[in-house]
Amino acid sequence: MLVRPRKVLPTVLMICAALYALKDPEGAATIVKAAAHLVMSASESFARFVQTVSN
Repeated sequence: MLVRPRKVLPTVLMICAALYALKDPEGAATIVKAAAHLVMSASESFARFVQTVSN
């Protein structure tokens, strides 16, 4: 049976995140907020880059 790293890694990360969230809900919430902020910031930067390139 072949294991595909692209499918296994996200699953392992989700399990670790879920276990961490059970142990420390406040810390997990902080990490989720920081990750969401990072994604929003990156998407805004990417949108500005695309707009600059297209002009």
